[in-house]
Parts: sequence; C-alpha cells; structure tokens
Amino acid sequence: MGNIFANVETPQWLKKLNAYVFYRRNKSQSNVSSQPDHAERVSEEIPTIINDSTQNSKTVTESLKPMSSTTTTTSPPKCSDFYIACRDNNQGKVKELLETMTPDEVDRLEPNGSTALHAACFYGHYHIVELLLKKGADRAVQNRHQCIPFDEAKNDDIKELFLRIPNSNRLVVQTGAIEWTLIDEEAVEKAKEERNMIKYLYEEKVKASSIDVMFQRIEKNYVNKILNTIGGIEIIRRFFQKAIEEKDPKWLITAYTAETDYYRVLNTEIACGSSICQNERRYIIALISHHDSLEQYTFIGNSYRVMHISNHDLKRYQVGNLTMTKSFVSSSIDRNIIELLSWRQESRRLPIEATQRQTIDGQQIKSWVVCKYHIKHHRTALHIENISQYAHEGEILIMPYSVFKVKKIDTNVKLSFLQNVSQVTEIHLEECDEYS
Repeated sequence: MGNIFANVETPQWLKKLNAYVFYRRNKSQSNVSSQPDHAERVSEEIPTIINDSTQNSKTVTESLKPMSSTTTTTSPPKCSDFYIACRDNNQGKVKELLETMTPDEVDRLEPNGSTALHAACFYGHYHIVELLLKKGADRAVQNRHQCIPFDEAKNDDIKELFLRIPNSNRLVVQTGAIEWTLIDEEAVEKAKEERNMIKYLYEEKVKASSIDVMFQRIEKNYVNKILNTIGGIEIIRRFFQKAIEEKDPKWLITAYTAETDYYRVLNTEIACGSSICQNERRYIIALISHHDSLEQYTFIGNSYRVMHISNHDLKRYQVGNLTMTKSFVSSSIDRNIIELLSWRQESRRLPIEATQRQTIDGQQIKSWVVCKYHIKHHRTALHIENISQYAHEGEILIMPYSVFKVKKIDTNVKLSFLQNVSQVTEIHLEECDEYS
C-alpha cells in the first residue's frame, strides 16, 4: 500500500483535519472564553503584555478592568507572582521562578480560579506555555469553568504544543502483538478466570476496608522498586502520590496517559504475564476496572485505533475469529482523531524507510488497518478524555482481558478527510456477550 498520504495536497486536507481535531472539544465548552466573567478577564491585576505584537493591549486592558466597586473594605486575595509573570509573558521572571518551584506550585489554582498554564494559553504566550509543559505542568487541570488549558488556547500554534510526539505508539501502533492476541475457546476461559480473579481481589479489599493498602503497595513495591529507572518516573511518582493522598484511582489513569515509559512497561508486563509484582499490577487493573468513583467514565459505543502491521499478520484476521486484549488498549472516540495521528506518524518517516518496507518485487510489507471496536458492556471501557494528559485524543481506554469477535473486514475503505489515496483495511470488532 505504501505511503497512503503521498498523493494528497497536504495544506488543504491537513488544515481541515487539524481544525476539526483542535476545535472538536469547543462544542462542549459553550465558548466560555468569551464570557465577561471568565477567570482571565476578572483578575485584579492589569497585565503589561511583553513581546506579543499580536495582542491588542488596549482591548486586554479594558477587559481586565476591575469589576464595579463594592462597599466591602476587604481586598481580594491576589494571584501569585508566578501566575502574573506567565499571564504577562514575562519570560525572564518565569524562568527564574521555575528553577525553585515544585510541580504543585506550578499547577496552583489561583484565587481567580485559573492556573498559570491556563493564563499563558488564553493569551497565546507560546514560549511560556512551552516552558510550563517542559516543567511538567498538569495538562488535565481544570479551571473554575471546567476547562483544561488546551481548551483555552488562543490559536493553533498553542494547541500544537499539547500534541504527543508524532512517533508515539499510543493510538497508532506499529504492531498489535503486545495489546492483542487471536485466541481459541480455551484461552477465552483463562481470560475469564483472570477477570474474575481481579474482581474478587477488589471486592475482598473493599470488604476489608483496605483500598488504601492497594494504593500504597502499588507505589511501594511497583512504582518505587520496579519502575524507578524508567523514563519520566518523577511524573509517575507524583500522580501515584496524588492517588494515595486523595484515595482516587483517576490519578492512576492520568499517570497512564502521560507520555512516559510507564504505560509501555505496564502493558508489556501485563501481556507477558511477568510474575514480578503481579499482584500490584492486578491492583492497578482492579482499581481502574471496578472502583465506584470511575463509574462516571464508563463507555458504551464505538471507538477507533490504527495499526500498521505486516500483511502476514493482517491475513490472520478472519471474520468469526476471537481476539482478546492482553493489556490496556488505547482507542479514540472519534475516527478523525486517529486519522490525524496516523498522518503525523507517517509524515515523519524517511523516504528510505518506505522503500525498506517493500519486498524484492515491490510489494508493500506493511498495511494500514483501522480497527473499529463496538463496546457493549459496562466497564469494559472508560472515556478518559477529561482526565487524560492529552485530552484532544478523546481516549477510550479498553480494559485487559476483553474479548471481541471479528464481525466484518472492509478492504477498500478511504480516510474520510482525504482524496485520491490508496484504500486502507478496516476491521470491525464487536465485544462478545458470552465472555463479558
């Protein structure tokens, strides 16, 4: 099949696809950024905009005038110097303060109900946003309007900063070997046993009022001992500490969505059945699969994922075959999102790599495959978009040991936003009733 984007006029379709993905979330935000009571418009300080020629300072000054005076003599609490520096695009001050700040201080919710990252995004301060994200600012923190920083971004350049690196194997994978396996009836029964064991483990801990112990053992035995050398471990430690402090498993999910080595290591160990810290990994699965506080995220419907797999592996998928998730599987609620991420990954490939993926007679070794999952059962998957570090991905997280049946295979499917491109294969998978 080759590079499916080779004959496409990139500027036309990419602009359209980017716009859709970048502003998809606006439908649920009710355009709060334009409201007169927006957090950035009612600050008690009037900013001085530095090095931002695109911003009309007069308009900003007028919009940030204090609200009408009241009879009270109590001064409102002031926003921090760090927040004001980020809002005013004072890069020197921000760099100076960041040297000694903790992550919690960076993410501090200010008296006006906003954070420094929200403010920098709102005013379009590109380099400030870049600095904050590099420092590890929480991308999922919400302001008083229940908006995350990505939602407040002034322009597409700011939104671009929130995208994952193009070669991330999150929603677009180069192999399905870790996450999926084609199975027979005997393997299905073993999967069912594992699910029942995890559920039993969770229920017993609930009865014994020892949910706290699960969090603590995960951190002590798994995070601090097994994962202590992985890339991004400090980010992961922070999220797990929050999970313990707040007794809230949403932070386990937030940690999973962060672009570190954690989710890769966790999934590989679950899939391969590593015996080291097996109970701790079961605790993670149990908390995410069964904790009542995550009930609000349960998802039933269709989700999408892309695989770039060998034609040999593709031929193994036949209608009627059963397939099982061997680990957590990330998918997206919106097909257009995975199309954009596919393009971002493919566009980074060198031409020589495309040549190397051909047989001696010119046949392509790998094919692009869109997987469409029809999720039917309660808590098989969670819609974690609003607690993800990458909310624009619209992530649907599918639980381990979920069984699907191949219902249909389409071999002449075109990507919806693209014209004059080669077809891709689309595999329709439906969750099995008898194995839920």
